[in-house]
Amino acid sequence: MIDYNKKALVIVNPTAGKKSVQSNMFNIINPLCQAGYMPTVVTTSASGDATVYAHEMGGDYDIVVCCGGDGTLNETITGMMSSGNIKPIGYIPCGTTNDMAKSLGLPKTIKAAAEMIAEGNRGFHDVGRFGEGMYFSYIASFGAFTKVSYTTPQATKNLLGHFAYVLEGAKELGKIRSYHVKFTFDDQVIEDDFIYASITNTTSFAGLFSFPKNTVTLNDGLFELLLIRNPKNPIETSSILLNLSKKDFTSDKNMILAHTSHIKIETEEPIIWTVDGECSGEVTNIDIQNIPDTISIYMPKFEE
Repeated sequence: MIDYNKKALVIVNPTAGKKSVQSNMFNIINPLCQAGYMPTVVTTSASGDATVYAHEMGGDYDIVVCCGGDGTLNETITGMMSSGNIKPIGYIPCGTTNDMAKSLGLPKTIKAAAEMIAEGNRGFHDVGRFGEGMYFSYIASFGAFTKVSYTTPQATKNLLGHFAYVLEGAKELGKIRSYHVKFTFDDQVIEDDFIYASITNTTSFAGLFSFPKNTVTLNDGLFELLLIRNPKNPIETSSILLNLSKKDFTSDKNMILAHTSHIKIETEEPIIWTVDGECSGEVTNIDIQNIPDTISIYMPKFEE
């Protein structure tokens, strides 16, 4: 007989990705039960539900398991951070792109991800604070391509997967505009016209870009700050696109890559930001802070 001496809160987004989570509930629950967890399953039906569940219920459980996309994970982390009851998180990626899962090296199947959580290996992960009361696990960004993650129709993502983001990104090319922004971090002040900016703690982001894995550490207390200036002619535009495709963020004069823990951003006009793939609304000035080693998240055990 299994000794159910632990409790797991399982937050499920039934509409994430291709809705595969709905036919995989046994594959999620059984490994947890075999590891001695008594699971309680709650499902989301609207934006913000996962935040409410994590905030109001998470403190009563030994672990919180999130089944959904990166947006559902963000809501779960936000709920914990706002309540102060930060419990170990198990992430079962069921979304379309799953940027966070790629950075963590999580298994690609639901069953394998649940079994990995049951094995119990965990690592710490930094969290970003976006102004007051908002948090992000892997990205805050504005400008070119950032609308792609939340404007791509769910039905299109379910049908085409990652290629859906590429198609939506192509549509954005003709709509790119620049913003005059002042970035203050460490001992630097950079002020110019930018078409894109991202503050990340991940190797894969915005559905389209990625950093080489050996250049990013998820618990070093530092963000990767990527800025792209407004190109002045088609040649500069082509150079930016070429270097992005090569994952070369340092060779182009219009691209800036820095590592920092705290960024102050001032703008002349409100800018729409995307936080962990979801629209956060318009922001004029924002302060972004890295909170190191904040969450403990289940991940594969890599051989040293």
